[in-house]
Amino acid sequence: MKRNPVGFALTVGMALIAVLFGFTLLSAAGLAGFAADDIAAVTQAANDTTSVRGEVVVPTCGNMQSVTASAQTDEVAAGDALFKGNCAQCHAVNEQVVGPALAGISKRRPVAWILPWVKNSSKVVASGDEYGVALFNKFNKQQMPSFALSDKEITSIIAYINSQEGNVAAREVAVVVGCQ
Repeated sequence: MKRNPVGFALTVGMALIAVLFGFTLLSAAGLAGFAADDIAAVTQAANDTTSVRGEVVVPTCGNMQSVTASAQTDEVAAGDALFKGNCAQCHAVNEQVVGPALAGISKRRPVAWILPWVKNSSKVVASGDEYGVALFNKFNKQQMPSFALSDKEITSIIAYINSQEGNVAAREVAVVVGCQ
C-alpha cells in the first residue's frame, strides 16, 4: 500500500490547527496559558530590569521568582478594583477603547499632572494645558468625567496600570525566551 505524503502533511497540519484553536479558547477562558504574574515575570526577565512594582525578578524561566512587598501588592489590588469600577468603561491598559490606552501613562505624564487630570480634566483643558488640550482634541472633544478619587486612590490605579503594561506582548516574549 502506497502512502500519500501530502495527505499525511495535511492531516497533521489540521490536527495542529485544532489543538492551537482549542488552546486559544481555553486561554481566553482563563483555563490554560500563562498566569498574569508569570507573564509579567517573563517580560521582566527579558528586559532584565526591576519592575515598576518593585519586584526583583530572577530570570530562571520555569521558576520565575519575584519578591514583592505586601503593601505594593495591596496597592495594585486596590488599583485593579478602582480601575474596573471607574476607568474600564472607557479605557484599557494596552488597547484604545473610547479613551486612550493607559499603558505608559506614568512615562508620558508625571503623577503631578495625572492627579488633577483624573479629578477634573475639563479644568486642565480650560487652563490651556498643551497636552490636555491635544488629548481632548484627539478624542473628538469627548470630555472625560471628573472623579472624586483621592490622590492615594489615583496612584493605586497607576500602580495597577504599570503592573499590567505589556501583558499582551509578554506571551510572545515567553515563547521566544523558551518558558512554557
